[in-house]
Amino acid sequence: MRFIERLCPPALLYLIFVTLSVGIDASLGLFVTAVVKALLGLVTVVVLDAFCGIDLGVVSWFIVAAPFVITALATAISIGLMVDQRVSEHFTMSPLPTNSPKQDSAADDLPVSTDL
Repeated sequence: MRFIERLCPPALLYLIFVTLSVGIDASLGLFVTAVVKALLGLVTVVVLDAFCGIDLGVVSWFIVAAPFVITALATAISIGLMVDQRVSEHFTMSPLPTNSPKQDSAADDLPVSTDL
């Protein structure tokens, strides 16, 4: 517990993130992935804490925060550009429905039967 108490805030935040990630992987039965993440996560926590120890806390915060900021920016850009709508239109046979009803031109060519 002393190790955790002495961690600087960016290293502690990353440790919490890694613990949650490893717990999710273990609960899904991905044990090899969980072990690899745990080992790499502990190494990263030690490196982040070492940066804080030599007065490079800003670098530690940048390393921890950069993936979250990049993901948020990428999500905002893709929503703004409607990337998912364009991709689904490209890979599906029919485009996504719009607000205006579309008339079927093939239905106009069918003969009308009056036999009842």
